[in-house]
Amino acid sequence: MDTPSPCPVDAVLKLLAGPWTTHVLWALQTHGPMRYGALKRAIPGVSSRLLTERLRRLTAAGFVEREVVPTVPPQVSYALSPRGHRLGEVLAQLQPIVREWEKEGVEPRAAGGGDR
Repeated sequence: MDTPSPCPVDAVLKLLAGPWTTHVLWALQTHGPMRYGALKRAIPGVSSRLLTERLRRLTAAGFVEREVVPTVPPQVSYALSPRGHRLGEVLAQLQPIVREWEKEGVEPRAAGGGDR
């Protein structure tokens, strides 16, 4: 049984650390609502299985909204929820830090793995 972390952001960081999670959030933040196929094309290299799993987890966490249009076949699109947009704002604040590290020659992946 997992013991809750005393760190209030631990659960969110664990979710974000999953493979391709930040890529999905970034694509939806950058392009707006997208259908599954367009989202998959926007994230080269992600498998269908992993993309589906990430979307399910992000939807369950309230960061992504799934809209189904009852057509034949059904049209499903994904978009950031208000909570997802807020998280996107926070993640965007990391970009200047990453750019600074790149100029210094620091590669964040070398320190602790990566997103895949």
